[in-house]
Amino acid sequence: MKRFFSIFMMAFLAFFASMAAVVTFDFSTAEGIIAMGYDVPAQSAGTNLTQAGPVTVGGVTLSATDGATETRIWNSQGRYTLRIYVDGSITFSVAQGSITAITVNAANTSNFDLIANVGDYTVNGAVGTWAGSAAAVTLTHVGTKNTQVATIVVTTSDEDPGDDTGDPIDPNITKLDSLHHLAALEDGTEFQFTSDVYVNYQWNEYLWVMQLDEEGYATAGLIYGDTGKTYSLGAVIPAGWTGVKKTYKGLVEIGDPGHFANAKNILDEDYYSPFDCTGYVNSIADPEEGWENFKVFFGRVRLSDINEQGIFTIYSDETDEEGNDIEATMTGYNKFGIEYPEVDPVEVYDVEGMVIIYNDVMELYPIAITSDPGMRLWKALYEGEDGMQVKLTDTLYVAAAVDAGDAKLVYVTDNVDEIYYDTYAEWGYAEWMPWYPDWIVLDCSGDEVLFQAIADMEVLKPCTVKGVLADRTTNPRLVLNSVPVALDGAELPTLTLFQYDLSRDYLTAMGSEVGRVDGYFYYKEGEAYLCSELDTVMVKLNFDYAPALEAEMAAKQGHNFALLCVFTLNEPWEENVAEAPMRRIHATDEDYFTNYTIHPLAILSSSAVDEVEAAEQITDVKYVSPSGIVSQQPQNGVNIVVTTRSNGSRSVTKRLNK
Repeated sequence: MKRFFSIFMMAFLAFFASMAAVVTFDFSTAEGIIAMGYDVPAQSAGTNLTQAGPVTVGGVTLSATDGATETRIWNSQGRYTLRIYVDGSITFSVAQGSITAITVNAANTSNFDLIANVGDYTVNGAVGTWAGSAAAVTLTHVGTKNTQVATIVVTTSDEDPGDDTGDPIDPNITKLDSLHHLAALEDGTEFQFTSDVYVNYQWNEYLWVMQLDEEGYATAGLIYGDTGKTYSLGAVIPAGWTGVKKTYKGLVEIGDPGHFANAKNILDEDYYSPFDCTGYVNSIADPEEGWENFKVFFGRVRLSDINEQGIFTIYSDETDEEGNDIEATMTGYNKFGIEYPEVDPVEVYDVEGMVIIYNDVMELYPIAITSDPGMRLWKALYEGEDGMQVKLTDTLYVAAAVDAGDAKLVYVTDNVDEIYYDTYAEWGYAEWMPWYPDWIVLDCSGDEVLFQAIADMEVLKPCTVKGVLADRTTNPRLVLNSVPVALDGAELPTLTLFQYDLSRDYLTAMGSEVGRVDGYFYYKEGEAYLCSELDTVMVKLNFDYAPALEAEMAAKQGHNFALLCVFTLNEPWEENVAEAPMRRIHATDEDYFTNYTIHPLAILSSSAVDEVEAAEQITDVKYVSPSGIVSQQPQNGVNIVVTTRSNGSRSVTKRLNK
């Protein structure tokens, strides 16, 4: 009986000796910080773990390295946390035995992004769990800002650490050091990869990887199968993994993956971001160009309707190698089960996805499809290109509507006096700067119904004005391909209409602008002119839109008139970025006025050359429609109300909508 008891006790003690030991590192309390051997930081201050050096608690040694900011215990209003910044790390190690488990309890789940150099590390909410067997484990923060930790519990064993690399690799296996050489292998060839690769995208058993050569050129590959690992984008997979070269429906891939280790580190977004292939759909769709397994981005493309199987077509207006305009296409398949937007046939979209080849046809597996966010009016005018599909994000205000038969035009402005000039934001030069309101004409392409609908509106809702940009450098217009939406409940503000007084030789209007021009009216050689003074011809009037006004003005030739006008340019202005960044300015020629054509919409005021007596009495009120028709009563649509006083002068009193 005694012998049996002694044997039992020896076995029990041996079992107990091999049981796990648990050590807690408490960064959340002053007592816990002191117990670890660290100084308690003062308010809004920190204790740098790297400077403090390694500490040992219960046989487990904790050491740290600094990242973007020093790894430290921080005191925020008496709340203590361990903070590990980008690329910073902590390491737990034991002199004997092994670490078998680690539990990391987050103080804040935001940016709770750690990776382990060995073993398996997973996160569930505010708890990170590491499992494995190693003499040392390093946890590195790879996200943005910092990871904030409350406590870490480390479990150890007296058993020696196991081999975390998995089964040994047959030394006779084929060695491969470049994804570029994969295609040359015979199908069925098993190989070991002897170089690092990084993760470009992972979905279920699909793992797309990239490799950079010494000159920075990228090669892509697809690993298909269960690697036993889930990697972050940009995760560097260390050399040593194995696979079998396969070809499926023309697509070269790596099958039967094995011996995949934890990520060595995480590269930044520049590595795994898609290649911007906007305008090159035609090239990407050519199998001979070799874009399979690359991640690409197509900006501002049109989409067909998406069918129930998630299949759609991308359309892109491009130019081929011979300079011919073509409509490039590529087919997309919803392989990853993403949420598709509701497709608008007149909208443009940004598409990101993985390119694959199937039966010698290039296809796209979309990762994300987003509606074009739109452009500010000023960006469309100064950075856009004719033929571009444009959606305007500004609130736009209707200033005039002109019905001239086939030309049915609505003139709108953003009425802004400053913009956030962000063209060079990545260089830190973005700033608010003064700006003149921009103008554009909405071209209804002769559609009477569309024209009347917009003419009846005063304020247009942002992102509902869509069309094709045209004549950007002269008289900017947007050829509409949908009906804008009125902004309900919005009040029409006082529009900034610039006044150009030719008596001061001043005219710097832009094409498609609505404004006021003052000058003297008279005839020369049977042609009607507006000029700065008598017998000095500066600007020729064009009466295409309101011929009735010429007869009224002709009766008072030699008078000074103020006209509500639309200004058009005959030729593009020269551009001088140094003097007026992003603004078109007038040419330096003395006769630059001849580049203008003025289209009067209404007479705002007039006076005789000789002095007249002032009078306060109003003698007449007229209503001028957008097409220039004068009436004694308000007309449908926008009206300009003109009052006539007893001395013959006229003035606009207000703008209204019936």
